Amino acid sequence: MTDLAAGSAVGSTDLEWQAAAESSAGQTGQSSPADWQAAAALGLALFGISIGSIFFVAAGREMSPNAIALNRLIIAAIVFAGLNGIQAVRQPDLILELRKTNPPKVLDGLLLLAAGVCFALSLVLLAWSFTQTSVAKASLFTHMMPLFTTLGAWLVLGRRFSRRFLIGMMVAVVGAIAIGIDDFGGGDNSLWGDAAALGVALLFATEILIMEQLRSRFSVPLLAMGECAIGSLLLLPTVLLQGESPLPPSGTSAAAVVGLALMTQMGGHGLITYSLKRFSAGVVSVVLLAVPMISAGLALVAFSQTISLMDAIAFAVVLTGIYLSITK
Repeated sequence: MTDLAAGSAVGSTDLEWQAAAESSAGQTGQSSPADWQAAAALGLALFGISIGSIFFVAAGREMSPNAIALNRLIIAAIVFAGLNGIQAVRQPDLILELRKTNPPKVLDGLLLLAAGVCFALSLVLLAWSFTQTSVAKASLFTHMMPLFTTLGAWLVLGRRFSRRFLIGMMVAVVGAIAIGIDDFGGGDNSLWGDAAALGVALLFATEILIMEQLRSRFSVPLLAMGECAIGSLLLLPTVLLQGESPLPPSGTSAAAVVGLALMTQMGGHGLITYSLKRFSAGVVSVVLLAVPMISAGLALVAFSQTISLMDAIAFAVVLTGIYLSITK
């Protein structure tokens, strides 16, 4: 992504929906078509990630979380590889030109490797944290992701943030935390499980910051294929060491992991990567706090689950924080 102009009171895309390249349009109060396309992509990404909970529940009846994640990444990597192959066949001259004008660097490969490792480890840690602590506490700590994203952008990338963005981020985080507060209860919750959930937030924040940097130079299918392939290679030994078959045991679980791969990994995380060319990791991480709300709505329809009054109020708080973060 573009760098932040030093001393800017507004900041770059961490504060606005438009990228620095479109700053002139932003100054006139107008949004370009690319801004609206990225906004639509981010909205669809939220739906894709949220609906993943339904597929996960279906697959989880017969498969472990790690096996589900492995199948999700392998299928997505294969499909993304096919998309890259089609593009190479249809536009060979363009591919060659891009390689000449924008040749891959060793650092690019290392960054992509780091992104794949972070993403795979976040899936493993999240699955493990659910076995060590309550779902409510695990969800609480994973909602810290925007804080890590903002801190990383400030420390590593030298970005600055407006007061409105920071206030909106904190409001959204508080609302997201409140969603799980009424689920807290007794029981022997493990400190290690809480730490693992916090580690998930840190890992995903790191992954999204890395992808933000790579997105300015490479296409979504290429980056997503690499990340999914790397994650698959890391998760395969974990599944095999558990003594579990990496293949889905039935047609139901197979359909569920295919849905996860296409809807959540490609339609969700793939579109998030796409939106990172227009929006910053900070903005995207805050918007992702809307996922629990959408998931709750889908669960209401699919499983006839109810939403408490406190959760409804917390949802409104999250939406308010998101609005403050992404608007002037």
